[in-house]
Amino acid sequence: MKRTYVGSTIYHIYLSMLHILRDSAYSAEQLGNNLLFLVESTPMIETLIPNLKNQFFREVHIISERKDHVADLGKFNYSIRRKATLIPYLETKHPSLKAEKDFIKNSDLYLCDTDSSKSYFLYEFGKKGINMIEDGARTYRQRHSTFEQFVKSYVTKTPIGGGFDKAVKKLFAQFPDRLPIPLQKKAVELNIKKEVEKLDEKTKEEIFTIFLSDEALNIENQNNALILTQPISEDKVIKNEAEKIAIYRDVISKVPPNMNIVLKTHPRETTKYEDHFKNITVLPALFPIEILGLKKGFYFEQGYTLFSTALSNLEIVKQRFFLGKDYLDKFTVKATKDLIQNMVVDT
Repeated sequence: MKRTYVGSTIYHIYLSMLHILRDSAYSAEQLGNNLLFLVESTPMIETLIPNLKNQFFREVHIISERKDHVADLGKFNYSIRRKATLIPYLETKHPSLKAEKDFIKNSDLYLCDTDSSKSYFLYEFGKKGINMIEDGARTYRQRHSTFEQFVKSYVTKTPIGGGFDKAVKKLFAQFPDRLPIPLQKKAVELNIKKEVEKLDEKTKEEIFTIFLSDEALNIENQNNALILTQPISEDKVIKNEAEKIAIYRDVISKVPPNMNIVLKTHPRETTKYEDHFKNITVLPALFPIEILGLKKGFYFEQGYTLFSTALSNLEIVKQRFFLGKDYLDKFTVKATKDLIQNMVVDT
């Protein structure tokens, strides 16, 4: 079995690995021939490549992100002439795309979305039909109106995104019934909790050690509260970094004072929380929080986040608090406000 995956986050890598296992009937010895392209948006993500190649992927290639394309091609070309300009540009910038083209053509293709560098794969291979693996919370909302979808499809001829492109035949999602109604007919369930239940202990350990060593974590055994932070200043959905620190200072104040606070930084964040908050444990950034559920000994009485769907994935959290609505006035981007207001979560 040949498969090509294209993602940009640690979460995408984890879901891709779970999909490979399911598609291989959970046989870690027969994972097939898998190729991974990662968009360069998560700091230090390239450090995972040796471990990823040891088990799940034949090769892992890093490709550039949208801001580089816009800077090099210009806004007009990127917005109006993207298909004509992006394909030769990326193939010149990243020779691996040309080198792997025959393999991609003859493999099953799975994208985490169709934006940024990922639109290259839609343009080049969309006619054969492609699959999408969910992109977290934003997959569960309809980003564009019917008119905006029409403009993208027939005027600018740029990808719609979010699974709405006609070339996307299947959308693998954790919660298919929560997707926008037009997407539900494409949906195939890929639920982290259900997939992990089918893994043997050896496979769980192998996945865990791809991202972390046992020595990397120092968490108290009991009375812990987990806070999942998000790149809200990096993504420019709030005013600035100072606003972000103020928000998380207020979140921390909501945790009962007798609890040990464990803060998990999002992989795309640049904030050094240990410089701002004392007497808390700050975990490494470059791993999906969901993998703590692969090993015994990790448990949290409470979990807090603004709007990260990762909290819903954690069986090791007893009580969950989604606090985004408490800070709605702090967000400056309408799409983010809409996402927070319309979230359906497990508490």
